[in-house]
Amino acid sequence: MAPDEKANDDNLAAAVKAMESLVDEAVQVYELDKEKVNVIDDLYNSLKIITGYLSFSVDLHPQLLNLPENVRVILTPSLDLVLIRPNFKSETKRFDQLTLDETANVLKYAIPAVISMATADREIKNRKIAFLRDGAKKLKRLPTSSIDDMISTDTSVNIEKVENK
Repeated sequence: MAPDEKANDDNLAAAVKAMESLVDEAVQVYELDKEKVNVIDDLYNSLKIITGYLSFSVDLHPQLLNLPENVRVILTPSLDLVLIRPNFKSETKRFDQLTLDETANVLKYAIPAVISMATADREIKNRKIAFLRDGAKKLKRLPTSSIDDMISTDTSVNIEKVENK
């Protein structure tokens, strides 16, 4: 084999090896993209159940989505993002349509906010339930007899006999 043919064969072998590496990388990137979609779908479906139950909306900083300061962003319980522009036109984006960076930014901000709202809601409900429980205990101390018995035995009530004339 001539030296030129040997160099040519080495170049072809290197090109084939580079193509194999390219295919391997492309397959790995494809698999990661598939996994990303599956993970985001799982995350979206699980979070949607929780946020739907809690029914909280969260105002987000527009910078989390690389938007200008004058855009208002609201994350709804259905995990839709409502973007309200300065001209009052609105646009809706689904949470699962965000980029990975946007998703991470929103989660870092929204999850603690929702936890805080849920904690406040739980504390309010606990106080109301305690109040109602206390009221129910006090009402249980009433006699167990019927209302009619209470009225007929109550000496403060004057009952007059009505006669037909």
